[in-house]
Amino acid sequence: MTVKIDTLTDAQKARMASWVQEWIERGLSCEPADRAAVEAGMAECYRFAGLPWHGRVVWVESPLVVALAGPIAGYLLGGDAVDDAVGDAVRGAVRGAVHGAVGDAVGDAWWKYLGGQWWISWQAWTSFFRDVCDLELDSGIWGRDRAYAAAQSAGWWWPHKEFVIVSDRPAEIHRERVGPDGWGSHRLHREDGPAVLFRDGWAVWAWHGLMVPRWVVESPTLELIAAEENAEIRRAGIESFSWDRWLKEAQLSPVAVCDDPGNAPHRLELFDVPVGLYPTAVRLLVMTNGSVERDGTRRRYAETVPAEIGDPLTAAAWRVGLSREDYAAIQRRT
Repeated sequence: MTVKIDTLTDAQKARMASWVQEWIERGLSCEPADRAAVEAGMAECYRFAGLPWHGRVVWVESPLVVALAGPIAGYLLGGDAVDDAVGDAVRGAVRGAVHGAVGDAVGDAWWKYLGGQWWISWQAWTSFFRDVCDLELDSGIWGRDRAYAAAQSAGWWWPHKEFVIVSDRPAEIHRERVGPDGWGSHRLHREDGPAVLFRDGWAVWAWHGLMVPRWVVESPTLELIAAEENAEIRRAGIESFSWDRWLKEAQLSPVAVCDDPGNAPHRLELFDVPVGLYPTAVRLLVMTNGSVERDGTRRRYAETVPAEIGDPLTAAAWRVGLSREDYAAIQRRT
C-alpha cells in the first residue's frame, strides 16, 4: 500500500538542511569509490532492467576514458569480425577502430553515460522521503532506488550488454563561493592549477566558473592572450595575468583619466589597445570594482568599449546603457 505525503512535519523540515549538506558532500567526494558497493549496485540495476549481469566491470581513473573507451569497445564488440591476415589486421584495426569507432561510436554514443556522483540530486530527493519521511512505496521501488544510488556513487559509467566501464571519483575539486547556500552558491575556480583533477592526470581548468585552457591559469602570456579568439577566455587570461601587469608589459598608457562618479574615490582610465593585442580595434576601460572582495581588496578590472569613444566617462556610461550625463549624476550608496 502506498501512503501519500501531502505536507512535511516540522521535524522533517528541520532535517532538510543537513540532509542537503550530506548529499552535497557525497556529490563532491574525492575519496576513492567503494568499488564493491558500486558493482553490487550495478548488478542490481541490470537485474531490475531484465538484463543478465555479466560481471565485467572495468575501472578507469577519469571520465575522459569512459567517454572514449566505452563507445569504442561497444562498437568493436558489436561490429564485423576482423580478418586475421596481417595486412588486413593492421589496416582494418587502424581504419575501423580509429576512424570508424571514434567517428561513429564516440560521435554517436559517448553521451550514453550515466553521471555517477554528478547526478545524485535525484537520489538526494528520493532518499529524503524514504529515510526521513518513511514513505512507503510498493513494487520494490525503494530497492531500485538503493541499487541506483549505489551504482551512482562513483563517477561516470557506461553500461553495455557485455561490460561496464566506470570512472573513479576525482582526486581534487576546487570551488569558490559566489552566493548563499542553494543553487548557484559555488562555481569551479582555481588560480594555481586545475579546478578538477582526476587520478590519471586528466583535468579541467576553470576561472571563476568559466572552463578555460590550461595556459589561462598556469602560464598566461601577452602572446597567448593576443592570439585567443574567444573574448571570455581572453578576458580570463588577462585577469589571471593581472590587468596591471598586462597594461605594463604591453606598454600601454591611458589616453584619458577621470574620477568615477559612481564609485568615488576611484578613477576611470581609458586606453588605446594596439593592433595585435586584440583581434579587433577597441579601447579598454579600466575600473575598480565597487564591492570589496573576500580578502578585503578591491579588484581592478577592464572591459572593451568601441574604439570611437573618446573619454572614460562616456565609456562607463556606454557599458551600462546610460547617457554620459546620467552616469555623471550617479552616486554609489554607502
